[in-house]
Amino acid sequence: MKITILSSLILLISCKTENKKPEFKENYSLSKQEMLQDFEIFQSIYREANAGLYKYRTKHQIDSVFRKNKAEIKDNISYREFYNILWNVIDYTGSCHNELTYPDSLDNHLSKQKIFFPIPLKYLENKIYTNLDYKNIPIGSEIISINDMNANQFVTSVGKYVSTDGFNKSGKNIKIETNWLPFYMYLAMGKQNQFDIEYKAKNTDIIKKSTIASVSYTDFYANYNKRYSKEFEHTISTDYAYELLDSINTGLLEVHTFGMGGPDTDGHTKYAAFLDSVFTTLKTKKVENLIVDVRGNGGGNDPNDILLYSYLTQREFKENKTAFTIFHDIPFPKYYIDDDIDELPEELKEEHSIFKNGKYYQNDSFNTVWKPNTNAFQGTIILLIDPYVASAGSLFASLVKSDENSIVIGEETLGGYYGHTGHIPVTYELPNSKLNLTFSIVDLEQDVKEVSDEKFGDGIIPNLRVSQSYEDFMSNKDTQLNFAIERIKKL
Repeated sequence: MKITILSSLILLISCKTENKKPEFKENYSLSKQEMLQDFEIFQSIYREANAGLYKYRTKHQIDSVFRKNKAEIKDNISYREFYNILWNVIDYTGSCHNELTYPDSLDNHLSKQKIFFPIPLKYLENKIYTNLDYKNIPIGSEIISINDMNANQFVTSVGKYVSTDGFNKSGKNIKIETNWLPFYMYLAMGKQNQFDIEYKAKNTDIIKKSTIASVSYTDFYANYNKRYSKEFEHTISTDYAYELLDSINTGLLEVHTFGMGGPDTDGHTKYAAFLDSVFTTLKTKKVENLIVDVRGNGGGNDPNDILLYSYLTQREFKENKTAFTIFHDIPFPKYYIDDDIDELPEELKEEHSIFKNGKYYQNDSFNTVWKPNTNAFQGTIILLIDPYVASAGSLFASLVKSDENSIVIGEETLGGYYGHTGHIPVTYELPNSKLNLTFSIVDLEQDVKEVSDEKFGDGIIPNLRVSQSYEDFMSNKDTQLNFAIERIKKL
């Protein structure tokens, strides 16, 4: 269950499958017939390969969205506009593993053009702030509008390009903070030679105006690497770590990724030994409380997520209640570009061998019962989450929330509470546009209890909603961790 939502545009440009493709330029256009053909192939692929297509919406709703967006294909619409037509459907289906990416040559061309927004941003308490001193705009200035688009419209317009599980909005809003911001803005607004900004500097209600020139993506990325919040973000970016907070007899366990490698890798072996050491120490020293910080955890490899959960629960559990795909043999192999085209069908036939009601369900050999570890923690668990948590990260968080000895603090996750569509990503290339369509093919129901504050289509909702305050942003303080510590003092 992997998700690469924090990758940079540079990584996006460099990591795709290398095929001989036409050299796309910014004025590249497709005929109406070519776009219709690509749209129809996209629609067919989604219907025959995407197990989660109707997870959150009815077939009638999905069919209606396909029809509505197909009708938007007209003569002389731009390549970017065609991308948006496809993305409207993809976004509506609701899965954090959905992607649609430009061909390499067009990405390479665009990244060198001075068409991008130059300032990294911060999203706090439903407002947008600058995350860098830039030209005459001070750090921490509240953005009122950008190119006549007010802040709320801006967040909605740009955030639509973030794929989230179900009906989640928090994951969309927060992504304006990432290094994907300028590309999302390009998709929403098109090429811009300059940006007219209205803003309020810190501690003033006076609205000022400034016009700043567009920059290349490389220039934005250099600015992003100088963002003010980087100091704070680096304190919660280590893959995993543990320390004892002596004054409150509380352990602090940080696991910000599950991407250590699969069960046969050195990375997993090292991680497993780390967990054994941590929980042996917690038991030996009779530590009463444990803060588990998974903020920023966008997923990774099995079984790293459920191994950690086995140290936190008192119940037997499975990774999921059910998991199914809707094919064995790869549909539309002509357009399939991953290198597992020969292996994947055999793997699916082995793992998803139970056919029922048109679906191929996972068998118990691949979804075994886990027992609590002998050193499983017995005290109070406080889980820290944020909107970046997804895939294996949100599956883990949902399991923890489902237990009664946990308190969840933070903000709603990008990934779903009751389930998601994940496990196996596949990529197709549409023949005319050369757009790469990526999604995961296994729809699963997570092994969690139904709880009153979680509706189907929600992310993990915290028991106590806490986000970083503006004051703590300006001081590079960790609002959520500090809140958790104060909460423990009151237990």
